[in-house]
Amino acid sequence: MRFHFPFSAPARTLMPPLRAVRTLWFDYGHVRSCRTGMCVDQSGGPIPWYTYPAIEYLKQLDFTDKDVFEFGSGQSTMFWATCARHVVTVEDDEAWFKTVAGRAPKNVEVILETDLVRYPEHLRSFPGGFDVIVVDGASRGNTRLKCCRVAVECIRPGGMIILDNADWLPASAALLRENGLIEIDMTGLVPLSPQTQTTSLFLHREFAFKPRGRQPQPGPGAANRNWERMTPPDPPVVTFGEEVFGPVVSDTSIEKQIARANRRFRVIICGASADRPPSGLIFDLDRDRILLSLKEPTDIGRRSARSVADEITALAALSGDAFAAGVNAHQKRRYAL
Repeated sequence: MRFHFPFSAPARTLMPPLRAVRTLWFDYGHVRSCRTGMCVDQSGGPIPWYTYPAIEYLKQLDFTDKDVFEFGSGQSTMFWATCARHVVTVEDDEAWFKTVAGRAPKNVEVILETDLVRYPEHLRSFPGGFDVIVVDGASRGNTRLKCCRVAVECIRPGGMIILDNADWLPASAALLRENGLIEIDMTGLVPLSPQTQTTSLFLHREFAFKPRGRQPQPGPGAANRNWERMTPPDPPVVTFGEEVFGPVVSDTSIEKQIARANRRFRVIICGASADRPPSGLIFDLDRDRILLSLKEPTDIGRRSARSVADEITALAALSGDAFAAGVNAHQKRRYAL
C-alpha cells in the first residue's frame, strides 16, 4: 500500500497534521534527541528514555524529598539527579558505567554490576528502601522480572515503581499488579525512536506525591489555557454563582423583545487581569443565569479577528429576534433563548 500525501487538500486540512509533526519534532525535542543521539528535551535538558506521556507526568511531581533507585543508567540518571534528593543506579555495561559515572553529580551513586544474578540484589543492600524504583536496564535472562520481585519488597509506602518497555514485559507487569500496586500505562512515542511503546507506573496504594505546581501542566505544543481560574481577579468584580469576573470595565443593562416578550440582560466587559485574558458575558436578568461568556474571540480565522469586547458588543446590539438567533447559534452559549 502506498501513502499519497494530499498536496491538493485545502490548507486548513493540512495544518493540524503539520502542527502535530512540529510538536513532536521541536516542542518535544525529538529531532534534537535524534541529532545528538541522546534523550533530551527541546532545550537540551536530559530526559529518560521513557514514553513522552510518562515523562510529562513525572515532570509535574515534586521529588525533592524522594530517593530513587534505578536498574539501568543514562540520561534518566541525569534527569532524576536534577529533581530527586538522592539517586542510586546500577549498571551492567562497564563502558557505559564509566560514561555515566564520569558525568554523575554528587547526589548520584553509580554501581557497576556485570553479574546479572547479583544485579537485582543490589536493591536489597539499602535497608530503608526507596520512594521511586525504576526497572529498566538489563533484560537478558528475565532480569527485569527478577528486579520487579525485589522492587515490591523495597518500595516505600506511598512510593512508585516505573517499569519501562512494559508492553514487552507482560509477566513483570502482572507481578507488580498482583502485589496490589495500581497500574497506569503510559503509551506513546519516545525519544530516539519512530515506534510507540509503553512505560508503566505502578503506584503504592498510599501514593500521594505532591505536584510541583499546577497539575496537570499543559504539555509541549498544548494551548496554555485555564477554564477554571480560582484566583480572584483584580477589582471591581461581579460574581455569579461560583464564577467571578473582573476587572469590570463596562456593565450595561439592555432590553430585548424576543418572541413578543420583553427580556432583560446585563452586558459586562472585563479587562485583562494578572493571569486572566479579557472576558465578557451576557447575563439573563429574568432567569438569573449567565447566557453566554467569552474569554477569547470565536471568529478568528473565519472573519476579521475581533476582541472579546467587540464580539460581545456586536451581539448585544442586534435586534430582539436577531439577538436570540445569534445567541442560539453561538458556540459559547449556555442555553437557547
